[in-house]
Amino acid sequence: MSLARTFRGVHLSLALVAPAVVVAAGCAQTGHSSPDESNVLSKGDAFVAIDRPPRSAAQGLVTQSVPSTDTPRSFYLAINRRELGERYFLTAYVKDYYPGTVGSLLTTLGVGAAISLGVRVVTFREQNGKLFVFDAANNYATSDTFDPSLIIEAYPIVKSSGFDELTGSENYVLFDPAAGLNRFGALSDSFASGSQPSHFQIDLAFLQKFRKLSDGVTFEEVFTGFNDDKILNPRDGLESNRFKVSGTLGLSLRRYLESPDYVASALPSKEFYFRSARHSRKNTGTASQTPIKWNIHPGGKPITWLLSNHFLELKDDPVYAPYDIVGALERGIERWNDVFGFKALQVKVGSPDDSFADDDKNYIIFDADPTQGFALANERTNPNTGEIRGASVYFGAKMLSVLNELADDPPASTEVAQSDVTPPTHGAVPGLAWGDFRSEPLCALWAPAIAELHSAAQAAGTLPPLTKKQKFEGYITWLIGHEIGHTLGLRHNFKGSLQAPSSSVMDYVIVDDSPRLGSPRPYDLAAIKWLYGLSREEPTQPFCVDADVKLDPDCSRYDFGTNPLADDAAPFYDNVLTTFLNGTGDPPNYSLNRVLRWVRTGTPAQHLQAWKAALGPLKVPVDANKVATIPGYAARVNQATNRLFSRLYLDPLDDRADLYHKDALLDDPPYDAEVTPLIMAELKANLLNGDSIRSYATRRMTVAVLKKLQLTAALSVLVESRATIQATRPGLTGDDAVLTDELLSRIDAAVKSYFN
Repeated sequence: MSLARTFRGVHLSLALVAPAVVVAAGCAQTGHSSPDESNVLSKGDAFVAIDRPPRSAAQGLVTQSVPSTDTPRSFYLAINRRELGERYFLTAYVKDYYPGTVGSLLTTLGVGAAISLGVRVVTFREQNGKLFVFDAANNYATSDTFDPSLIIEAYPIVKSSGFDELTGSENYVLFDPAAGLNRFGALSDSFASGSQPSHFQIDLAFLQKFRKLSDGVTFEEVFTGFNDDKILNPRDGLESNRFKVSGTLGLSLRRYLESPDYVASALPSKEFYFRSARHSRKNTGTASQTPIKWNIHPGGKPITWLLSNHFLELKDDPVYAPYDIVGALERGIERWNDVFGFKALQVKVGSPDDSFADDDKNYIIFDADPTQGFALANERTNPNTGEIRGASVYFGAKMLSVLNELADDPPASTEVAQSDVTPPTHGAVPGLAWGDFRSEPLCALWAPAIAELHSAAQAAGTLPPLTKKQKFEGYITWLIGHEIGHTLGLRHNFKGSLQAPSSSVMDYVIVDDSPRLGSPRPYDLAAIKWLYGLSREEPTQPFCVDADVKLDPDCSRYDFGTNPLADDAAPFYDNVLTTFLNGTGDPPNYSLNRVLRWVRTGTPAQHLQAWKAALGPLKVPVDANKVATIPGYAARVNQATNRLFSRLYLDPLDDRADLYHKDALLDDPPYDAEVTPLIMAELKANLLNGDSIRSYATRRMTVAVLKKLQLTAALSVLVESRATIQATRPGLTGDDAVLTDELLSRIDAAVKSYFN
């Protein structure tokens, strides 16, 4: 499983150590076998499902097998004794989850469905009336001496005279997958301080939908259970017990097989790719990882992606009838073939009988719930090798409705928005955990919550206009191409936009640019060719990934321009600030926070450029003509100035985050030999009311900031300013006298024992 994941948030996790599930096998698509029910135990099948007897049955078991069917028959499983000690893939996929399904629009989301819990390599052993399941991956041996045996599950062995009477029953061990230990572990937010796993215990479990595969079996487990101390259900009105959840797991047991022609790649110089599970390197004291990837090579069988048949039903919706949605999805998937230079991926429309939880399928899921406005991708890998064995992509219906609005003709005005945006009301998609694996999605991409800015090229009219149909279908093609890129092994590249409109479909680009990124771009071509052994040259285009957002303000989501500060962030903020000061807009908020990212991080030159952009028309002295001619201008200058300095030094971290970079560094700006003295000079000018419009609230704020700076130079500013203010005190009367005295007392308190 990948160690690096994106858009992490409130991870209410669920650790599966129970009847688990398996993953679809790489490029090889397996079909159903046709069992002969007349004498199943004499055929030597690895696993056989046997009907459970009615509770009132006098004899042990009904002497027939369960057919390979999707009917909800209840059954036991029998494993051929010859398979004891052999390795199998054991995987689990969350088909459904209640309450919360895939997510909710609350800031704390319901635990997600439509996601894999991971893959284990296991063996089976019989002892003490139980069938034990051991983790048999190659990841744990530290030396020839120490190679731990890890028990991950124990199923009760079923004893029945009815089963014993079946021909060949002596060759099988009958067990009950619905009555294992079924211990889950719920993990709180992985970023929470001191988060510890707790235990989730299955209360009831029911098996259904047994199906044979050519290399194993798959079935479903419907479960309900309780957690001991971590709240699993944050939503009100659905489940009264907030510690109780229910769900359906798609489960598979498939014979372990490594593709004979699979060649793992070494880790590159940068984090272009998701990583495999860590492997202990025996007798070295070290561990290693490789990039994850499919077994794709010239001449290999193409990976088949099934589109949910529900996409076809959109043709009956008059809103979407004009669009070729299926064609847009196909283009987003199959255009990756142009990168490989051969047919590596192919698309088919699934049937109503296909399930996205089936381990032998790669599936594009469509959720008709109109509140679900995001897409997410996840894969399933061989923990021994890093080979991707299967994947799925979830697509919420709200994506379509939002994109349809954004594609409206005539196009929106190319002028920059006049007010700050409103943040989306969602949090990050949570995941589940199975043992030490976490089902964190490779990507959780939300529908645009706002009509974002046009790119500079679009605003200048240098790009040809697109029709609504072209924009809408282009959005979908880019979106699905982005998610498929993740399932191929690629991580994000948030510096793609430094080469307009972007060098990568793995970038998050502004709305107007995304329809023009329907095909993989130069970075994607280079990254795929290196990963899959088609080139020895690593990508040379600008690159950064999610973790880089914290410290590199040029590594941004939804930006544009070769210089994002000068081309995008600063002009947007300046427009918002100007309209506010003129009395026709709201005060800067997220636009200000975004500019201040470069004051906090980046190069010294960017610190200075960002500070000048943030201060702009607020610098003392302000334009006296505007103060005289625009009603309320002075009051709005004070309001904006207060917000500027408060966002730098006083506001809580949550208020400092910008819309798409809540994971960025939000600490106070570091000392900068050029910028910090400029900040202190502006604070002093406000404290001394250098243009005679600064309110006492603004002046009190400057005292708090100067105190927090904890610099000798800042202390000197306070001391010098106090002397200047005190000199003016004799000529003041009324409120000015009272408020000046209060201001002087604040300075005295700040100066006394200045250094904390």
